[in-house]
Amino acid sequence: MTKRSPGSDQRSAAGNQLIVSYMFLRQTVGWIGTLLPIVLLVGVAISSTESRPDSMSGYYYTDMRNIFVGALCALGVFLGAYDGYDDVDRWITNSAGLGAIGVAFCPTKPAVCAAGARACPASSVTQLSASQQVVGDIHLFFAAATFIMLGLMALRFAKGGKTPPGQNTIGQIRYALGFGKPNAGDQPQRYRGENFIYHASGITILSCVILATLSNLLPASINAHWPLLFIFEAVAVFSFGFSWFVKGRTMEGIRARIPWIGAPAERPISGRPVIGGSPVIEPGRRRVG
Repeated sequence: MTKRSPGSDQRSAAGNQLIVSYMFLRQTVGWIGTLLPIVLLVGVAISSTESRPDSMSGYYYTDMRNIFVGALCALGVFLGAYDGYDDVDRWITNSAGLGAIGVAFCPTKPAVCAAGARACPASSVTQLSASQQVVGDIHLFFAAATFIMLGLMALRFAKGGKTPPGQNTIGQIRYALGFGKPNAGDQPQRYRGENFIYHASGITILSCVILATLSNLLPASINAHWPLLFIFEAVAVFSFGFSWFVKGRTMEGIRARIPWIGAPAERPISGRPVIGGSPVIEPGRRRVG
């Protein structure tokens, strides 16, 4: 029987701690993304009798301000702390984290109460000041950049291997966004349907960005009856959170109960830190390949 050295045990314990940290980070980001729209809606319904804001950013001017700002700041810190598979991943998550913090500290423009209106929110103004106009425009920039980065990150979750050599520009972009087919044995084994979830989440987020922009072109009467901007933002945030749920293995229990998803394959956590010259292996699973 081979005796394990104390150094080997320490490396194994350190590896497990790193795995737990990364899984916890992913799961926490997923929880924030999926729960934030629901918490904002329920919180305002309980604490206020005023009409609901027409966007998630509008909740800054409600009793849910601290929840909204705190969640975005936490999200920004977690995204900044996340160490992706490569420099591109790190650039995307750092940009998204910075954007989320920018959204939190640069509030959207307050509602403008038209002259003669019968009822207006307490936070509304009769006319936007120059500073409110500028800060509101900065908010829009941060919000759009954050959603775009989150959409790209969800797509890149499907990228499990290196881009094969000899690709043209279109091919490199396709592989970078997880749509290319990696070389045999290069991509870690995954659940059936896992890459589909990443692709669907990323496309949904980016589509919601476009639809939210187009909704501003609709007549005011339509936007007054249907909070389209909030709906598109909430769907995008939920899709983002769900993709991180899947990446963080939060849905393990659900997968076990849904036959078409299939059983998990044994695989390494690719892109994770190297300890003792070997990739960190997920607890209870052997290295593949």
